[in-house]
Amino acid sequence: MNKLTIYSAGSFRYALLELTRAFRQYNDVEIECILGPAGLLKTRIIQGALADLFISANSENVSALGRRVFQQQVLTYNQLMLTTKNKPEFQRDTLELLFDDQYRLATSTPICDPCGDYTWQLFDLIEKDYPEQGKRLKSKALKLVGGTENQVVIPPGEMASHYLLKNDYADMMLGYAHYQTRLENLGMLCHALPSEYDIRAEYVLAMLNDTELTQRFYQFLLSEHAQDIIRKNGFKND
Repeated sequence: MNKLTIYSAGSFRYALLELTRAFRQYNDVEIECILGPAGLLKTRIIQGALADLFISANSENVSALGRRVFQQQVLTYNQLMLTTKNKPEFQRDTLELLFDDQYRLATSTPICDPCGDYTWQLFDLIEKDYPEQGKRLKSKALKLVGGTENQVVIPPGEMASHYLLKNDYADMMLGYAHYQTRLENLGMLCHALPSEYDIRAEYVLAMLNDTELTQRFYQFLLSEHAQDIIRKNGFKND
């Protein structure tokens, strides 16, 4: 049986599992999905790990692969949101919650994980409008996931924000908005960011060889059928 190996941002896992199931209905192929922070996956590929396709939550990690990339395309995009525990005290304005130092704020880890990079971009935007607040947010942020040091191990199948808040590692977390429906179904509160702080998180698909099977799956991911699956999982497209 033919085999594909896909390195993908962990935040894309629910969509990717549906996509691989759909592809295998019409293709006799084994598909291995290696999931994790895209920055760390990029490093593994550079160090020699074999992958047919790479899905990164930003373009920088794909660009870093240089000539290893045969073809690339923006696949979809995401946004940030704030998730909190479901208590009356958290039914407040999103920025008020972020600025309130009594609450512990969890984030992902910049450089290692694009979600952390986007979060730091958000803090920089806030700093322009609210001097010192962006700096304070960076200082108090608990970088609990997406990195290599002092990380909380999230059990397979768990969403980081739900696990961290449920187990009292933090009171709120900045993360990706495509999880909103799943998190609300688990009893979490989800808070949108003001439109002026809307960060567009682009997911980029990269083809790392030009075999017929790799090209076939690459084109499938860009098809309308695949895009419907991606949208159903909370992602956006233009």
